[in-house]
Amino acid sequence: MKNCVFLIGFMGAGKSRLGKRLAKRMNFTFLDADKEIEKENQATVEELFATLGESGFRALERKWLEDLDTENAIVALGGGTPCFNNNMDLILEKGKSIYLQLEPKTLVDRLQNAKGIRPLIEPIKNDKEALLSFVEQKLIEREQFYKKANFTTKAMSLSAKRLDSLIEVIERL
Repeated sequence: MKNCVFLIGFMGAGKSRLGKRLAKRMNFTFLDADKEIEKENQATVEELFATLGESGFRALERKWLEDLDTENAIVALGGGTPCFNNNMDLILEKGKSIYLQLEPKTLVDRLQNAKGIRPLIEPIKNDKEALLSFVEQKLIEREQFYKKANFTTKAMSLSAKRLDSLIEVIERL
């Protein structure tokens, strides 16, 4: 699975959006791990969190990653995926990884304006201070995993030119 590129980073970093653009430009398949897990389990991430708890959902993520067998794909992973069940080691075995890095304040702005429900932040989504505190704390916990990626890029705005540069990096990894 050498041509599998995993996009990792915090929720709201733009993994799905960038993943679709990269896949199109590289003529690769795009997979959104959360959407694939929802299809397999016929339930939304929110429903899976509610019925299985976070640890049960993380077990589903692990199984999905273990079963993943695809070539020429860009895979957007959930923000917590690399941080549980030695998933980052598996990600590194299965392909190349890119950490989309953003500042906490930018993540908060994106998360507050995002459509859809994100179970981990739903209770505090509209409280900017609480959300910022949560994001900062989670980033402290998760950075050690995210930093294991093959490449890190600032995800603020990826113009066509920066997208081309990122594709060149992917091809060299």
